[in-house]
Amino acid sequence: MEHVIIGLSDRSKGAVIKELVVTSGFLDVELCTSGEEILRLANAYAGGIVICGYKVGSMLYSQVQEMLPPQFGFLLLLSRNQAALVEEETVFSLVLPIQKVDFLRTVKTILRLQQEKEAPSAQPVLVRPQEERVLIEKAKLFLMNHHHISEEAAHRYLQRNSMNRGMKMAQLAKMLLQERK
Repeated sequence: MEHVIIGLSDRSKGAVIKELVVTSGFLDVELCTSGEEILRLANAYAGGIVICGYKVGSMLYSQVQEMLPPQFGFLLLLSRNQAALVEEETVFSLVLPIQKVDFLRTVKTILRLQQEKEAPSAQPVLVRPQEERVLIEKAKLFLMNHHHISEEAAHRYLQRNSMNRGMKMAQLAKMLLQERK
């Protein structure tokens, strides 16, 4: 089951995000106002995603993410001012305000990555390091959200352009993400 833990200090903003998640079909959704509460719930569940603000209670997102069980994905919600403070390229983040479709697409992508990480497919496939997969997924999400294209089209774009430039997809993804800042 996909557990969704929402951690925002402002309970009213958290309730808006929770309503969005619940109306999108997720059944097990919890709202927390402290990092300690997030971690307590995450340790009680088998896996899922934490959607967190920059600061939750007395804890920063980085502290929460660091102590989070590995079976949980992580999505950081930021204000425009906070976005400049986050440098990690392996953290999925969205700057508020966001469109419902972009938010849900990002949540589902993170959950899919989590499932792939926990249960690798039976077919032998070239496996990219987790850091490269995250960069590529973030670049695809950026392309999908800003150019309103499908995931397949975003993947083909990255594939084609990386081949044309003679570089790895992860390198192109990193370059694309750096240019958007």
